[in-house]
Amino acid sequence: MMRKRTLATMITTATVGLLVLSACGPQSANFAAGFKSKDPTTFVIQEIAGGPATLDPALAYDSASGEILQNVYDTLVFFDREKKSDLVPMLATEVPTVKNGGISADGLTVTFKIRDGVKFHSGEEMTVEDVAFTFQRGLLSAGSNSPQWLFVEPLFGSTIYNDIVDQLDPDGEKGLIDNRDGLKAEDSGALVGLCETVKSKIVADSAANTVTFHLAQPWGPFVTTFANMWGSVLPKAWVAANGGWDGDCATWQNYYAPTADELNESGIGKKVNGTGPYKLKEWGDNELILEANENYWITKPLWSGAPTGAPKLKTVIIKYVEEFSTRFAAMQAGDADMIQAGSAQDWPVMDEAVGATCDQDGVCTIDDAAKPLVRYVNQDVSNRTDAFFNFKINTEGGNDFIGSGKIDGNGVPPDFFSDVHVRRAFAYCFDWDIYIRDVAQGEGQQANNVMLLGELGDDAKGMHYSYDEAKCAEEFKASTWKSEDGKSLWDTGFRLIVGYNAGNTMRQAVAQIFRDNISAVNPLFKVESQSLEWPNYLEAYQGKKLPFFIIGWIEDIPDPHNWTFTYTAGAFGGKQGMPQELKDQFRPLVESGAKEIDPAKRTEIYKEFNKLYYENVPAVLLAQTGGRRYMQRWVNGYYTNSLYSYNYYYVLSKS
Repeated sequence: MMRKRTLATMITTATVGLLVLSACGPQSANFAAGFKSKDPTTFVIQEIAGGPATLDPALAYDSASGEILQNVYDTLVFFDREKKSDLVPMLATEVPTVKNGGISADGLTVTFKIRDGVKFHSGEEMTVEDVAFTFQRGLLSAGSNSPQWLFVEPLFGSTIYNDIVDQLDPDGEKGLIDNRDGLKAEDSGALVGLCETVKSKIVADSAANTVTFHLAQPWGPFVTTFANMWGSVLPKAWVAANGGWDGDCATWQNYYAPTADELNESGIGKKVNGTGPYKLKEWGDNELILEANENYWITKPLWSGAPTGAPKLKTVIIKYVEEFSTRFAAMQAGDADMIQAGSAQDWPVMDEAVGATCDQDGVCTIDDAAKPLVRYVNQDVSNRTDAFFNFKINTEGGNDFIGSGKIDGNGVPPDFFSDVHVRRAFAYCFDWDIYIRDVAQGEGQQANNVMLLGELGDDAKGMHYSYDEAKCAEEFKASTWKSEDGKSLWDTGFRLIVGYNAGNTMRQAVAQIFRDNISAVNPLFKVESQSLEWPNYLEAYQGKKLPFFIIGWIEDIPDPHNWTFTYTAGAFGGKQGMPQELKDQFRPLVESGAKEIDPAKRTEIYKEFNKLYYENVPAVLLAQTGGRRYMQRWVNGYYTNSLYSYNYYYVLSKS
């Protein structure tokens, strides 16, 4: 997040008998007094999502996968504890800067000095060739489902999809995006040439033990980009031995735009061979187990007070449990060290067992010495959940989410949301007050714009939607949709299903608010909600089957460009089937906003972007809600970094 917000619910320090701890908070000897874990070497957490989509860092782009990747792989640089804008060297020996010579004066060359003596879990020593190959392979794997656009854009310049195939299809007329068969049909010389260009952009120097990146344009957040899961370094030989590309420029197209299923079936997506503090021991349907890397290479703390050597937690067990009541029962019994809430609606239940409270700065109070849980409140967040319209719903093989597929009262056509009046009607029918009060427990604020609240470009005075039943009805009546016999949408009605991932009560509540308010405007309008297991939800989302999807975004880098691109041409824009003519309106604003270095000029560009987004309403922007975590008081070392996918277990221990 670019700012800290004051939550509506604050901890009162006037309560008689409260003990205020020092900023070290959870590390204080008093913090866990009287609370001891039955097994201090094993950490058990129960979460909602049904596990990772894939463990191949070239493709993984969801938080369930990211949580595992950030614990089993290492990156060239890493975040300085909770500071998401400050970095420390990890697999690199220093963070590249202009001052230390790692970044050229013109900003077009970035060189990482690679650490010696680091070994992968398999025992092989990491080389600069492994590092260079990792990012070459990432660029050439790419596809719209991957995070590789974060590297493609600075290395090749802004393009239509920021995908590597844009170099062969600049206008998108060949339809090469995510089209492996189409790519294979391209001229072999052009394919080899592009691969060689990629390799020239990322160069390993064994003698100097460096890897150098040659950028197409200066890119301020470039080094920061390496700190997250897509910066995970893999061994080249191991990738090839487990079904991945071997580095031959004649064959890279055969591996382009893989699905998670393809990667998992070939091996590279289900196995792990990183340099990180944990190894993958087991990955089952409802449980994933990590075991400590006893030979972990870190001997000097990454930051003051950071751990070194083998992890203190020898086993991490991540259980995927749909029902909150089941997760909380495990917490109450002491069988879970931490659980994931379904939404803020679950907070009051857990509050009954809270004995200590800590804030984002680590200042803690003992509320009730006898109660076992600690809650971390006012936590910095870099994410938001929004509701997105699908302009071109995929019906290949059938699609139950849109019923009959017609305007007949029992379905909607695949391009139902191409009508801006329908999109505006949905926006006017959402009640932010109920969402913030009842779902977010009062700890939230309506989003002004696509970027986060307080971030560069956010305009609190700009136009945004509010709940208005009359305007909702007015927009539905203005729709141009007609039934086969010529009746209006208002007189015919419609039916569609909004899916949400099972156990996520926040997304379930969002779906229900739309359902209740839209049917209240016209009983002929039926918006139904359906719970889907996470893998099924992700499959339907990536397959563009969902007519209206509710999903969250964690910013990859702390910059508004990460939001404007994602919400138009990037991950969400692609899954929405956003029309090219609309993308073409956003594109110059997205690109100019990224390239402009003057903050005042960037702000003006983003004002134009926000106005265009409001007028076309590709999504209903919901609210930025507060962050909380609950865990047992015997858990030590916890802190929040809002750019983590979830927990970084290496820093944790148990009393």
